[in-house]
Amino acid sequence: MASLRHRVRIAALQILFEVDATDHPIDVVYERRLAEEELTSEGERFLNRIVFGVWEHRSYLDRIIEEAAPNWPVTQMPGVDKAILRIAIFELLIDEAEQTPVKAVINEAVELAKHFGSDNSSRFINGVLGTVVSRYRPGHEDLLINDEDV
Repeated sequence: MASLRHRVRIAALQILFEVDATDHPIDVVYERRLAEEELTSEGERFLNRIVFGVWEHRSYLDRIIEEAAPNWPVTQMPGVDKAILRIAIFELLIDEAEQTPVKAVINEAVELAKHFGSDNSSRFINGVLGTVVSRYRPGHEDLLINDEDV
């Protein structure tokens, strides 16, 4: 069975993907998805923080993504990859309440990419997050996933 945090990240990915790809209001999508999930109060708080935190900071997150992947404009990036990167970078650089370990954030992002993305998504996600960590979280490079493991 998937951990609570893994399930929350999947729900956050689905919400953020839908909202970014459609004109659906984030509050409506969030409430509908929340009703479909059986989350603890801790899980609901985590989901709320990720979804609304990512959405609030998406312009900043997109700038970080474009700096780390200059050959892939965010507007041309697959929606799943963009949502995964936004979530991971939010957790790495903004979400001070959690302080999730760097390795856990990257592992989760790569797993989401393997499950929901294209054949190349996990390598792309790992590479972008590696660049982000080396630029914004120096000293954590040893926690990155080896390319052979992606």
